Amino acid sequence: MNLVVFRPGLSSGSKKRGKQKLAVSNEQRAISIRQPWAYAILHLGKDVENRPMRTHYRGRILIQASLKVEEDEARELKLDPDELSTGAIVGSVEIVDCIRGSKSKWANRGQWHWVLKNPRVLAKPIPFKGKFGFIRVPDRLLRGARFAKARIAR
Repeated sequence: MNLVVFRPGLSSGSKKRGKQKLAVSNEQRAISIRQPWAYAILHLGKDVENRPMRTHYRGRILIQASLKVEEDEARELKLDPDELSTGAIVGSVEIVDCIRGSKSKWANRGQWHWVLKNPRVLAKPIPFKGKFGFIRVPDRLLRGARFAKARIAR
């Protein structure tokens, strides 16, 4: 996936648009998600991401499991908090919509529900530092990465 970013000056592959040029960036986007929710998206069928703000983004996005683990919630899902990957890109998912009032069992009332589909699990997590908002991930970090269709536990 290529992102288009505004950059001043001439560069190869840029298109002139007014006084600014559009350059194609070889970066993908990621969002940081606490465990066990990152795991739940990839393995338990969590089909919404609860956020206080909406997004207009649609498409595949990488999932970065944050360093923080919500241990009580992990145990409620019968997961061992110490076995969950943290501080790494663990997979990807498509954001297909952003709504309020989702009927999903994973939806929290009063939040925006980013509707998720088609999770893909990364065979080997890639260490990567997260932050708030959308994170740019250079394509070079993903060279050789293998994603597999997630097998959802029912």
